[in-house]
Amino acid sequence: MNSDFKVFVYGTLKPGGHYWPAFCAGKLAAEPVPAKIRGELYDLHVGYPGLLLRGEQWVHGYLLEMANAAAFAGLDYLEGYVPNRPAAENDYNRLRVTCFTPAGEALAEVWIYEMSAEKIAQHGATRIESGDWPV
Repeated sequence: MNSDFKVFVYGTLKPGGHYWPAFCAGKLAAEPVPAKIRGELYDLHVGYPGLLLRGEQWVHGYLLEMANAAAFAGLDYLEGYVPNRPAAENDYNRLRVTCFTPAGEALAEVWIYEMSAEKIAQHGATRIESGDWPV
């Protein structure tokens, strides 16, 4: 397994989600694994969620292992993330976190896309208490 291509998805990239067919289907090195991370999930009221890595709540999603660098780069493109660009200019920033099994056992170090608190506030977002974005 190439940990550089492991990513936790929590919104439209989940299996069944809006962007799954274009960005994930046929581009994985392994089957999606149900997982969760600590954080807060927000409905941005634009068809996709935002995540803040804070608090003790669980955000539910999937651990994906992308097949190669090109497939992984597609996620950066979708999330408006450009490495080495000032964080404030990115839609989301890519960070490393630990994800967990649904039972709460540490699973892997993965990439995650986090939106800034300022951008979430600009959307007039509302917190998703369940931590689960519907697909």
